Amino acid sequence: MAATPDRRDTILESSAELFAKKGVASTTVRDIGESAGVFSGSLYHYFKSKNAIVAELLRVFMADIQERFNQVERSADGPEDVLRGLIRETLIVIELHPHPTAIYQNERTYLRDNDLLQSVDGPSREVREHWLKAIAEGVEQGIFRKDIAPEIFYRSVRDTLWSTNHWPDRQKYTTEEFADLMITLFLSGFRIPPKS
Repeated sequence: MAATPDRRDTILESSAELFAKKGVASTTVRDIGESAGVFSGSLYHYFKSKNAIVAELLRVFMADIQERFNQVERSADGPEDVLRGLIRETLIVIELHPHPTAIYQNERTYLRDNDLLQSVDGPSREVREHWLKAIAEGVEQGIFRKDIAPEIFYRSVRDTLWSTNHWPDRQKYTTEEFADLMITLFLSGFRIPPKS
């Protein structure tokens, strides 16, 4: 039986919400079927298993991040512009994909124990390279400070951005306003000030 895209998308959306709220381990195939309006036995016509749904959610999630970051790199005007774009696009991804973001952040143990980390580890390394390449180029061009290790700057920005969806004051800002705030916060301390 061929899967209709609409029904398949409904299953993915319902699953993502359940996984984010209940946890992957606590979500049953029956829960997914009820939420998606599909008999639980029929789910296997669309996905081989619950873990296949998790893998597909993460694949789509990481593919969107990669495409957005590739576009930033293609269109940016220099390393600082790349970092601005990466910060902005990370926040957009978090906003567009709240449930896969929660799964990615909260389900590492489940993903590891069920051999699902390959869905994210390779793409995560590629995403990391976008940051480190821009940082290295900025240091080489005399835009960014040499005394802050690239890995420390990268991890500080990455970890902060991915944790912001839990911040109580986050909702006071639009994504664009919040991106500008994060850009100012991080780049003003990393940029070498102009010589007077």
